[in-house]
Amino acid sequence: MKQLISVISIVLISFGGKSQNISYTSISDLQYVSATDLANCNDTSSYYGDTVMTYGIVVVPGDVSEVASGSVQGGHRPFIFIVDTVGNGAPGPFRGIEIMGVYTNNQGQLLPLPNIEYLLPGDLIKFTGTLSDYNNGTQIEALNGNSLQVIGTRSTPSPAQISIGDLNDDLRVNILATGEQWENSFVEFNNVTVTEVIPFSGNRVSFNCVDGNGNKINVSDRFLAQKTPSWQTVNPYSPQTTGSFLTPVPGTFYSSLKGMVRHDGNGCLLNSGSRGYELNPFDSSHYQIAYAPPYISNFERDPMVPTPNQSVDIICSITDFDGTVDSVFLYFSSDTTLSSSQFGKISMTLTAGSTDEYEAMIPNYPNGTFVRYYIKAIDNESNVSFYPTTPVGQAEPNVDYYTVRQGGLLIQDLQYSLANNGNSPYAGMNVNVKGIVTASTKQHDLGFLYIQDQGGGPWSGIWCVGSGITQFFRNEEVQVSGTIEEYYGMTRLNVSSINKTGQLQQAVPTIVNPSDSISKYGFAWEKHEGCLVRMEDPNSQDLLISQPNLGFGDYGISNTLNAGYWNRAIVSAGRQSATSFSSLFVQLVTELRYDSIDGQMEVNPIAVSDTMKMTAIDGIMFYAFGNYRVLPRNNDDFIGINIQLDTTALPISSIGLNESDRNSKSLFSVYPNPAQNNMTLTGPKNSCYMIIDVLGRSLISGKLNNDIEEISVEYLHNGTYFLHINYESDNQIYQVIISR
Repeated sequence: MKQLISVISIVLISFGGKSQNISYTSISDLQYVSATDLANCNDTSSYYGDTVMTYGIVVVPGDVSEVASGSVQGGHRPFIFIVDTVGNGAPGPFRGIEIMGVYTNNQGQLLPLPNIEYLLPGDLIKFTGTLSDYNNGTQIEALNGNSLQVIGTRSTPSPAQISIGDLNDDLRVNILATGEQWENSFVEFNNVTVTEVIPFSGNRVSFNCVDGNGNKINVSDRFLAQKTPSWQTVNPYSPQTTGSFLTPVPGTFYSSLKGMVRHDGNGCLLNSGSRGYELNPFDSSHYQIAYAPPYISNFERDPMVPTPNQSVDIICSITDFDGTVDSVFLYFSSDTTLSSSQFGKISMTLTAGSTDEYEAMIPNYPNGTFVRYYIKAIDNESNVSFYPTTPVGQAEPNVDYYTVRQGGLLIQDLQYSLANNGNSPYAGMNVNVKGIVTASTKQHDLGFLYIQDQGGGPWSGIWCVGSGITQFFRNEEVQVSGTIEEYYGMTRLNVSSINKTGQLQQAVPTIVNPSDSISKYGFAWEKHEGCLVRMEDPNSQDLLISQPNLGFGDYGISNTLNAGYWNRAIVSAGRQSATSFSSLFVQLVTELRYDSIDGQMEVNPIAVSDTMKMTAIDGIMFYAFGNYRVLPRNNDDFIGINIQLDTTALPISSIGLNESDRNSKSLFSVYPNPAQNNMTLTGPKNSCYMIIDVLGRSLISGKLNNDIEEISVEYLHNGTYFLHINYESDNQIYQVIISR
């Protein structure tokens, strides 16, 4: 192995031969922040923004970082930590720093630093780069591909012995005065307890630990050591193709827990939603368990969605790594007024011939019954664990749940969440569901597929990704199979198969008041995630552009200017990329530059201003980066707006037309569209027509007395409507716009 390192050293030195001649600064100096600055809530290095050169000893192997990145070529953003050379790498205050292992080439592409993945603990390196920070964590970014040189080896660095209380308080808020000195350092805690397990993004997990005084830290997963078996490794040099971490049970007691400290600032007026100082173990030996409650795994519910005449089998594996399982109970109830601690219980018994598989049965219930349940396991030392996991000290156990359905799952069942994180109870499961298309990939539409239950309402909509999703039109009913995923907090359905049912249904938006802080407070808008919504004031007040530019293509709407966070909705448009999912057919954007950033817009951009007002805005509710956003699908979704926007008819479904009509000119036509006060219809005499609104209400109907006839639409408000016209077996649906 040392011979390999020597070869790598030569290669990296050759890359480093053209580095700039920059004077040396120690890691301790780069990281140091005075006590006075820390007391004043300033943890920024005095070298911030400078080009620096330093020497350090590698702490973390280069092949164990696991951070996926869509912006770095290859999809992996490598990084390492190094420690100051003082004391031959001995741990100490302000001695650690993070190295971001990517650089920008002459073509503007982000690339991993050459051979950074081959670095091993103990390698002595020279590094040249720019000092920056990320979420208040100091790091050095490479100048170019020559920024890194390996110049020798030293002994493997050891951890500093500290307490969680040096870093965070009992609310997990960072304590700068004593914690900043350990940022980017290799540390060890003794005698800490897992209090809460936090699954996220479908296949990732972090957990919280506390010390004897209740001080809390999040243990996160930036390294292979904490990647679960469902994780597919993104580091091409990883020693494994998948993770292998077994998620701990709340109540697990670690005699020793090691890892790298990173800073995600959340105190001193910083982001209250961040993690404070967090720990990132990078080796499986960093988790030393003293004792643990029973471990519940391989959970199954059969059937997943019962009909009224079906009972439900609950099956799981339960083991105890430091003793024996003493008893297991299944608690359940169909009474929604009961707290979980009031549920009735039955014993779970070992499956015949098994030593760790337990089973029990929930009886059948009538159609529509909402059933909640949980499992409690107790070992021979009276340690307790639950499924679903329940934080230590929480008064009521968490529950899993299902709804009895005669006709199969609804989208509402997939989306409805009792969890604080809004995750679907079906995350990771294969499901079948039916829905109405509310947004499509067709031209002049959002560019992404969404479906919702017939009739709409809370929890009724979901985002669809995957294969075969480009052939569908708005208002078509589809049958979908796929896997439920949590994409950074947004529930979506990864489609494996999708087909039209042959039915056409009017998609109905849910009315939401963007100015009502009570209805929005906390995560109350989670019930609208993925749904078609209409932002509208219930007192018929106009909506205004309350904040024209909130950054990243977002602007605010409310019934008042400069509305606060809880009294506005965020609207996004003009961006489509790996992290942005709004429409390119919406003219109203924050800045004209979005014409060609994150996708080429298909309409001429118009920068929003606080002089604009409208009756309502339709769109899809999306969740990302801690905020709910409304995504208008095209210009037609701005109802009654006081400026002229381009309107283009959407492609419509051929459902309802006979085969000859699909391949020939339609019997009918409608013009002008958009219309102001009158609209002309052409078609065979005695053709029937009906204009309905987006709520499915019939507003105008009649028959053509002649082959061409003018009808009045002067009583219709500005907005989008649907014209249904038919003659014998020939049918057509037009989306029509009223704009004055």
